[in-house]
Amino acid sequence: MKKKINVGVVGCGTHAQIAHLPFLKKYDRCNLTAICDTEIRKIDHLGSKYNIPKRYQDFQEMVKSPDINALVIATPNYLHAPMTITALKYGKDVFCETPMAINLGEVREMIRAAEQSERKLLIAMNNRLRPDVQILKKFIKEGELGEIYYAKTGWLIGTREWILSPKRLESLSSGGGAFLSLGVHLLDIALYLLSNKTANTIFASVHRKEAEAETEDTAMCTITFADETLLTIEVGWSLLFEKDFLYCNVFGNKGAALLNPLKIQKELHNELFNVTPTITHKNIYRSSYESQTKTFIDCLDNKTKPPITREDGLLIARITEAFYSSARRKQLIKI
Repeated sequence: MKKKINVGVVGCGTHAQIAHLPFLKKYDRCNLTAICDTEIRKIDHLGSKYNIPKRYQDFQEMVKSPDINALVIATPNYLHAPMTITALKYGKDVFCETPMAINLGEVREMIRAAEQSERKLLIAMNNRLRPDVQILKKFIKEGELGEIYYAKTGWLIGTREWILSPKRLESLSSGGGAFLSLGVHLLDIALYLLSNKTANTIFASVHRKEAEAETEDTAMCTITFADETLLTIEVGWSLLFEKDFLYCNVFGNKGAALLNPLKIQKELHNELFNVTPTITHKNIYRSSYESQTKTFIDCLDNKTKPPITREDGLLIARITEAFYSSARRKQLIKI
């Protein structure tokens, strides 16, 4: 029997508590052996809840432990690169949350560190593992919607007070604005669904509700592909409406589809039919996080290849860099 993989989680915020800790604990191929966070009450509570033996407030102390084989980096965006690079240098495999880093240069440094240390660098990919996204991907891959020529996606968070509490706002804007914090997740889904196409140009625009704000709270862009396919992305957390929107629509010459909820329509004999399959999973996000954990451990065990590669992460970083360059220069940018 193979020895279990000892995994530590760095950053114990809401996302780690929802997406990582419960599933790592239940997966029998690994030991959830360590957690790290600056808040002592948080690590004491979670350490007791999940029976985690090693608890750290100091990342430098944690990363030196010879008993930890791999680390999940679930800290604010600006800490992803330095913590990942340090962990790789100390011989740890790393699973890093999205976005990989706050700029293209840092992403390249992370990949270089992984190559030099000969350790695995895996990137969060739960959106690709959502049951509805998997179904839509299959429809597109098999040509059921025909040739895809347009896609649009958005994540618009309303300004209700309970959503934009100081803590929530700090979490959203830590280490980047609306596009880096929200847009990259939608970009990942779009690139996955349009994986047979090559991104060509981008035109971006940003908005700051408060002129003195360091980062944008609203961001929009149009991306063209080599075959003239068009993709639009809109994200923001200061929109003046009550309801939140999270959507992804895909249009082909034989049919169309949308996510949240999944609906697929196809033209047959000059009539439009709803061909949406039934999704058996009650909670698509919980299912995606569970699949993500299994994939993470299977990759460390060399049982499978990651659904999102370093090259995928690098492409997302390149497009993100081009986004901010376009917004700054107010012009179309070649990707």
